[in-house]
Amino acid sequence: RSRASRDLVTSLEQNDELLIRSFGTNTVEAQELMQQGEIAVIVVVPPGYGERLTNPQQGAEVQVIADGSNYIVSSVAISAAESVAADIVSDLAARHVLPTAGPLDLRFASRFNPSLDGQPHSITMMLGLIVYQVALIISAQSFTRERELGTLEQLRVTPLGRLELIVGKAIPVLIIGLADCLLMTGIITAWFDIPMRGSLLLLMFLTIPFVLTQIGWGTLISLISRTQQQAMMFVFALAMVEIACSGFMVPASTMPPVMRALSQLSSVKHYVGAVRGLMLRGAGLTSLWAPWLAMSGIALGVTLMALLRMRAGLSPDSLRRRLESALQNRRRDREERRREKARVPVPALRPLAPSTVPSTTVKPVRRTRAKKRRI
Repeated sequence: RSRASRDLVTSLEQNDELLIRSFGTNTVEAQELMQQGEIAVIVVVPPGYGERLTNPQQGAEVQVIADGSNYIVSSVAISAAESVAADIVSDLAARHVLPTAGPLDLRFASRFNPSLDGQPHSITMMLGLIVYQVALIISAQSFTRERELGTLEQLRVTPLGRLELIVGKAIPVLIIGLADCLLMTGIITAWFDIPMRGSLLLLMFLTIPFVLTQIGWGTLISLISRTQQQAMMFVFALAMVEIACSGFMVPASTMPPVMRALSQLSSVKHYVGAVRGLMLRGAGLTSLWAPWLAMSGIALGVTLMALLRMRAGLSPDSLRRRLESALQNRRRDREERRREKARVPVPALRPLAPSTVPSTTVKPVRRTRAKKRRI
């Protein structure tokens, strides 16, 4: 490594938009990491970079290979690389060693999306959002619709457990979500010419925990909503948070720390990343096990929350009533303890000790009526 190549690496590290993950010895190893989704940009520094950079007769060429499956991240990385190249050119111009042909020539290439078009990025995101909205809206109407129709009381008298009731509500939504994903995949591959480089069965396998997560959120929303309109308002509020934290408009790595932590709990972020890796990069389960595991954990947590909420009752006020009852019982116990502490203790009377003085018996005096003397 020459001094010029070390200066290039240092300039890339000092850029706020770039984070160097590893240093590879060949391009094949770096491309494997890109296919697994570990890196977004590859910077190839050719041999003799330092000599060509300072040679007035020729300039140095640096190849920049971007991951075209993520349009936003690739565009930001390319802009950052151009900024670093401009700084190097200005530094060389200040030292009066600027050759006529240009000292640094960036050669851009895009993998999985040769034209670096934003359409595959947007359409794969829309696939995840459509499956998300359909599964969430249908599951959010499950108990609220029966509450409005007056059939909720019939569910209470049925000999079904809470888990059985949730499973019965979840199976139709799961089938609809998988069918919706299959239909949308066929549309975007046939109509929009988006390639399907991965396995379709693996896509369905990744969709199962994603749909189960939306079923859990929808069940929780339907249990706390009084009407279907109120449930739809909760759905839209949750969708705004999910989309904001999913990295649709802004990469998750550039978000504030709080939103970056929330993005790890967003099932949309993990699912869309898995769909892009599967469809555009052709990644397998060995590369996509991390988002699948994250979505499974989120689905399990949300389902447990729905089960705990159902234990409180099917009425939207049941949880509030239980909390009020628990608070009242706690206040009553506190008042009883306070009254017990405020009571004045009354000392118990001890029995008298037996006297050591010998007792004497006193005979009662018998009074006789005096006879009247006759005169």
